[in-house]
Amino acid sequence: MSESEDDWLALKPSEPLPSQCCGSGCKPCISDLYQKELAQWEKARAKKDKSLLSKQKEQSCNSELNPDTFTAFSINSVEQLTQDTYLYRFELPENSSLGLSLGQHVVLRGEVNGLEVQRAYTPISPVNAEGYFDVLIKCYASGLMSQYIKSWKKGETIFWRGPFGGFPYRPNQYGELLMLASGTGLAPMLPILQYVTENEDDETFITLVGCFRTFENIYLKPLLQDLSRYWNVRMFYILSQEHSLKELPWSYQKNTYTGHINENLIKEIIGSCRKKPFVLICGSEAFNKDMATCLKAVGLEEDSYFAF
Repeated sequence: MSESEDDWLALKPSEPLPSQCCGSGCKPCISDLYQKELAQWEKARAKKDKSLLSKQKEQSCNSELNPDTFTAFSINSVEQLTQDTYLYRFELPENSSLGLSLGQHVVLRGEVNGLEVQRAYTPISPVNAEGYFDVLIKCYASGLMSQYIKSWKKGETIFWRGPFGGFPYRPNQYGELLMLASGTGLAPMLPILQYVTENEDDETFITLVGCFRTFENIYLKPLLQDLSRYWNVRMFYILSQEHSLKELPWSYQKNTYTGHINENLIKEIIGSCRKKPFVLICGSEAFNKDMATCLKAVGLEEDSYFAF
């Protein structure tokens, strides 16, 4: 018996909404997956053979990260770091590792008021972390994904897809890494910092410049302080809404600036680098664009920096 047209139309994959794309250039993107499913559906329809349709489930519960399907991970803990930023720890079974390379991100899927949304986040835990991975997330009052995230509780199951992107790095590949991070743009810098400092044979110098609104908004101060004690690491902070450094702990006063990062300050920091730096940039789209403009203005070529 031939299949009816309505039967086949009911099996046709749905084209993703704009909100379902995280906008981070993932490969495969959700649009790529849709085109693959659509081509498979058209082939099955032409041959009138439903067995040709993909049997792969949209999501998996085997806790193995996959770029094509969403995998379930359980929330182990929720820690509020600032008024609008949280640290979420997810469990991995049997001391397994997430399997990320440096700077790679994963894509989160959520649903708000019946609308599916997807966003990209970079885990901040070391790439060799076993049994868990940590994600730093800033929630916005009007953000669709933020509404979903702020409802998370310990023990809930959350779906992730990936990994994507990344920063290719070899020990001692660069004389110095200069990291320019704004807010949660700190996320991809942390695994790189920990990777370098944990390798006794890697003698790369690192200068991290963290841009935050206030001293209270500096994320993960204990971790950053611990990392700054390594012989090859130094850190600077730029606080846009602080007007004086007098109230800051003395250990921060000597390496903190007020105002905004600009061309002159970048030139000063680059001039103080111990070796010729390769620059890593991560922040908002506007921040990344501004930093690239400043770096060009101080004489760095495009192949001397990388923006996440």
